Amino acid sequence: MKMNKRISIGLRWLALSSLVVLFAGCSQQSKGSSKSNQSHKIVLYSNSLSGGRGAWLKKEAAKAGFTITPVSLGGGDVINRLVSEKNKPVADVVYGSSQFGFTKLQQQGILKKFSVDWQKDLASSDDQGNGYFYPLTRQLIIQIADSKTAKQDLPTAWSDLTTSTAKYKYMVPNKTGINGQTNQMVIANILTKYKDDSAKDGVSPKAWPAIKNFFKNGKQFGNPQLFSNPIAKKESTISYTFSSDLLGIKKVSNFDPQIINSTDGSPQVIEQVGVVKKSGDTKNAERFAQWLGSASTQKKIAKQFHTWPLNKKAASAIDPKEKEMLKDIKVTNLDMKWYNKNINKWIQKISLNYFN
Repeated sequence: MKMNKRISIGLRWLALSSLVVLFAGCSQQSKGSSKSNQSHKIVLYSNSLSGGRGAWLKKEAAKAGFTITPVSLGGGDVINRLVSEKNKPVADVVYGSSQFGFTKLQQQGILKKFSVDWQKDLASSDDQGNGYFYPLTRQLIIQIADSKTAKQDLPTAWSDLTTSTAKYKYMVPNKTGINGQTNQMVIANILTKYKDDSAKDGVSPKAWPAIKNFFKNGKQFGNPQLFSNPIAKKESTISYTFSSDLLGIKKVSNFDPQIINSTDGSPQVIEQVGVVKKSGDTKNAERFAQWLGSASTQKKIAKQFHTWPLNKKAASAIDPKEKEMLKDIKVTNLDMKWYNKNINKWIQKISLNYFN
């Protein structure tokens, strides 16, 4: 009996010890899980978060296991902020700015080289980041008007808006809006006609009277989330916008847009994603970029926000109406080196001289 009693007590102690080990393991697992959740936090800098995109992306990213802190800035501001924070970076991922801005970030040593599985599904002509950044979507920046406006009352080119006499009622950015990527691409598109690499600001002297006229005769507005707002409010006959905005204009601004296919071309932006070079582990930032550019995520974004994904496996999600609207647009091929070398000089000169 005594022997049986000892065995019984021993078994009880063994069971109790097992429970202690089990709970200790659970406690460690819980701590590990907490650390895992912490490591999935992503600070995201982007100029593509307006119009509900930021909230939608935050929700979808959470489903994929990422807690993102979206920081919404103009395209130019995104680049300048990352450059200013180079020695003490805050962002983990940058998304949405153009091939021009990302090339500048790469040259400044701000981006980390990484790989994505979906690189094989990109056209080589679009994939120009050398592993430091990858293309996600194509955006054309185009002039628009209400479809009810007669074509004879509209310009045929951007240059029509740079004459000394005001012929049209059109939108131009104000001092705040000029820091947006879309607005800066419009300025570059006008200035490319005057490109002069021998000049200190990259353009001939004839460029600046044209820019002066553009701002003097235009209606200066802020940086609205929807560039169609001035037309909807009857404050402007002509505006411009990025192509993924087209199909939503009827719903939010209550008019059907017509596109002005400018004879001097419309600028093109290829929105990119990149990982910021930081001390410590950047694997979760890389995983987020992998998730963001995947075919499944890009399809969802295209269907929700009418974007034009460059991942070939997501191309089926491009809206056929948008394809039809953009099929004949003449695209301006801006010189990237020229743009990056001079854009800050142009914006500074405009800001100092041509605003109300």
